[in-house]
Amino acid sequence: MIEILDLKKTFGTIRAVDGISFSAMKGELCGILGPNGSGKTTLFKTLMGLLEADSGTFRIADTSITYGETDYKSAIGYAPEEPVFFDYLTGRQFLNFICAAKNIALENTVKQIEHWLAFFDLTGKGDELIANYSQGMRRKLSLSAALLGDPALLILDEATNGLDPESSFRIKSWLREYCNQGGAVLFSTHIIEIVEHLCDRIIVLYRGQKLAEWQRSEWQTWRQNGTSLEAEFMRLIEAQNKE
Repeated sequence: MIEILDLKKTFGTIRAVDGISFSAMKGELCGILGPNGSGKTTLFKTLMGLLEADSGTFRIADTSITYGETDYKSAIGYAPEEPVFFDYLTGRQFLNFICAAKNIALENTVKQIEHWLAFFDLTGKGDELIANYSQGMRRKLSLSAALLGDPALLILDEATNGLDPESSFRIKSWLREYCNQGGAVLFSTHIIEIVEHLCDRIIVLYRGQKLAEWQRSEWQTWRQNGTSLEAEFMRLIEAQNKE
């Protein structure tokens, strides 16, 4: 579904994304794990064409993507870490705008909007101005926008930040089912417990570099042997800090 090869992005002397390579296939929930400042958001912005890579390539559905292309985005649902809204719109108006931008058929627009508003318990808030939304409500609206149009690939940056426990559980359960039906997800977080229970594979980023790539079977084996994903992650980070 998505293949990334030696992707690099710098800001002056800072190597925000430093030669990262990995892939995520259909049916796979791939976690991008790393502390704040590890390059997760820069990576996602580059994949979405919001930043231009210095070098490297990536392919989506076997199609090579170059900076400036837009057609591929119709197959992606993207929820940024810090979503931007038109605060003078209501939540329902904003989702209508997203449906139009995604070229979702008019006969499906209302059905999809109402489905996701209900899913995130926003039906009663859909006609309120976004300016009056709480952080959690804004996060729910951002996820609703990403999920409109039945995208084949989801790129979710710190998607559970600001969500109440019920909504967090609901979206994680939905993502698991989405992958079971053939979707692919890139899911970034700095919270180890989320990726441990949710993801099939984990890419560890630190200071712009990929330090490790782990399969679920690996951290399950660690647990059986008396250690944990958290312990292995911290061992990896501490080794880097000593260099």
